[in-house]
Amino acid sequence: MEKKLFRKKNKFFSKLLNGIFLSYVSIDNILEGPLREFLKRYFDLEEFGSNNREESLYYLILFFGFFQIIISLQAFFQPVIEIKNGKIALKTQEKILSVINAVDEITNIEERDEDTIIFSFQEKSYAVVIKHIDNRELELLLNEIKSAIPD
Repeated sequence: MEKKLFRKKNKFFSKLLNGIFLSYVSIDNILEGPLREFLKRYFDLEEFGSNNREESLYYLILFFGFFQIIISLQAFFQPVIEIKNGKIALKTQEKILSVINAVDEITNIEERDEDTIIFSFQEKSYAVVIKHIDNRELELLLNEIKSAIPD
C-alpha cells in the first residue's frame, strides 16, 4: 500500500503570496529599488542603513516573508502522512523532521479533537495535525491502517 496525504494547497496559497510580497518589499528597500524610489517622493528617506530602526525593520520583514514562503512550500511538497513499503512517515508537532515507523508497529489510532489524531506506536505516541487535510481521503487511509492493525 502506497499513499500520501497532503494539506489542501489552496489554504496555503495566500500565505505564499504574503511571503512573496513581504520579501519583495524588504529586498526592494534594502537594494534601493523602484518601490523605495517611489516612497522617497512622499517621505523623507535617506540612504538605507543610515537609520538602524529602519534597517532592523526591513530585515525583520524579510525574515517573516521567507518564513511564510518556506512554510507554504513545505505544505505543497511534504505530505502529512505517507505510507510506503510498509513504513509510515508522520509530520508531527513534536519533531522537526518526519517520524518514520513500521506500519505494523501501530498499536492504536485515536482522535484527540477535530484537528488532531494520535498515532500510538509500541514505544511512543505522536500527534498529527489534520486541520487542512481532505476528510474523505483521511478516513479511507485510516480505515486501511486500522484493518492492518492486529487486535
